[in-house]
Amino acid sequence: MQDVDSTGGSSIADALGREVASLLDDVATVEALLWLVVLVSVALDVYTTHLGLSAGLTEGNPLMHHAIDGFGIGALVAAKLLVVGGALAVRALRPRYSEPIVLGLAVPWVATVLVNVATLATV
Repeated sequence: MQDVDSTGGSSIADALGREVASLLDDVATVEALLWLVVLVSVALDVYTTHLGLSAGLTEGNPLMHHAIDGFGIGALVAAKLLVVGGALAVRALRPRYSEPIVLGLAVPWVATVLVNVATLATV
């Protein structure tokens, strides 16, 4: 039997369910914004790396340095797309870890962009 309050609303369980649904919507919104941060940081990382290389700087990551020397800036783009694609695949397999996955990309890549910008400011 379902409890009905005096205002014609539903039970406390229904109210709690609505709150949980609202919270999940908020989490989904935050996750979507973090994925946007990832995409923007990838684009800015590639762009600032290209600017730095054009200004005579060298790539700091030895593996990417070698790849960029051999294949150009497209190697960096390919590597970033591979990592994002892998993260999306893991997220699809383990949706309960979606926030740590996206944060694991967003935080270091935003930091990388900040380092790139600071380095470019000294050139």
